[in-house]
Amino acid sequence: MKYAYTVYIALLLVLALSALPVVQGSDFDSEVSVLVEEAGRLYSKGVDVAVVIEKLDNAIALYESGRVDEAYAALSEARSMIMDLSSIADRVYYYNTLVKAVTVAVLAVIPIAIYLLLPRIYLYVWFKTRRKWIVRG
Repeated sequence: MKYAYTVYIALLLVLALSALPVVQGSDFDSEVSVLVEEAGRLYSKGVDVAVVIEKLDNAIALYESGRVDEAYAALSEARSMIMDLSSIADRVYYYNTLVKAVTVAVLAVIPIAIYLLLPRIYLYVWFKTRRKWIVRG
């Protein structure tokens, strides 16, 4: 009877210890998903997040190969990169918006400028080229 309790306790201990990596894995997955969401938010603001995505891909590959400590180190590096990029994200967004607005304004002014200036330029060139002509009546 004493042997049966020992077997049950050993079985319970093995099951409890085998569940730890699963819990740790879901923690890793949730951390990666949070970082991917942040990278997506930064990308939507126009920030280049290719380096962060490569770092996250590297962390996932390390985790899948069993090097958990290195994977968490890579995740912390990716998190710090995201924090650095978050500080400039608004400036990049405003700069991109300003560039688009200026481009639209320039493209809108071109037809108006041609409408107003083309006849004047044509007349100026016409008068310059025919300045030496003599009109006889």
